[in-house]
Parts: sequence; C-alpha cells; structure tokens
Amino acid sequence: MLYILDTNILVYPNRISHPMDIYPSYWDKMSEILKLKNVVSIDKVKDEIYNHEDTLTKWCKTYIPKSFWSSSANSIIEYAEIQNWAQNKNYNERALLEFANSKNADPFLIAYAINKKRIEKISVTIVTLEVSAPESKKSVKIPDVCIDFNLRFINNNDFFREIKASF
Repeated sequence: MLYILDTNILVYPNRISHPMDIYPSYWDKMSEILKLKNVVSIDKVKDEIYNHEDTLTKWCKTYIPKSFWSSSANSIIEYAEIQNWAQNKNYNERALLEFANSKNADPFLIAYAINKKRIEKISVTIVTLEVSAPESKKSVKIPDVCIDFNLRFINNNDFFREIKASF
C-alpha cells in the first residue's frame, strides 16, 4: 500500500493540534514515518508548504528526505480527467477556478494517486483531513473526487493505526 499525504496532514498539526514547540515527540515520530518507503507526497504539496517560510518549512527541509517528495509531472492525463470531472459537477465558478489553480495541490495529488493505481497497478490511499461534502457547491473536496474515481482515502488517525504508529 502506498500512502499519499495531503498538505493538511502536516500543516494542521503544526498550526492547530500539535505545535512543534509543545509536541516535539510527535514531530520526532512524524520524521520516522515520513522516511518509510510507502509514505510519500508530491511536489505540489511541498510547494504549498514551502510557500510559507515558517517552522514547518524549516522542519521539512531538515527532517523530510528528498525521496518523500514525488513528481506529479507524469499525471497530466489524470489531472485533465479530474478537472473535466469537476466541470461536470455543480460547483460554482469560484470553486472550479480554485480547483484549477496550478498552486492548488489537491487535483495533482489525486491525479498522482490515480496514475499510480492505473499505470503502476499499485494500491494507493490518500491521507487527508478533508471530509466528504457532496452537496457543496463552494469547494471541491478530495474525498468526493476519490469516491467517484474509486480511490481509497483515510484520515490521519486511520493512517497511524494502519502503519501501527503510536505517539
């Protein structure tokens, strides 16, 4: 199983639930987890994180191996499929523009997962804190795209349970 991490798996704990200065042991464990061969994220997630010069950016540069960040460049066909899917849903124009913004990692993350599953025949799971909101017109949620593209997604706690991580 390949676990593909969304930006919020790192950003939310740092900003909200487990700030680095209060929970250093959490971040020590995350450093170990992000070195596992079957745990990755993509270049666009890295860009979202590195766009802010903060403690998380510094931590990532120090503790995350370069191999954790995979290129999403080979997923352009899948990216186009996802954008086409979104256009055929009932999202408002702002939601569609945000989802199509090249700085938004979400569609690239999903496209990367589809590509790995489809081309490389790898079992994949997207790890995200987003929750399904199929009636939403204001934003495209990762779980809703995953459902329609038959991709597995889980939250961080389910991920930690599956990899048998404890803090």
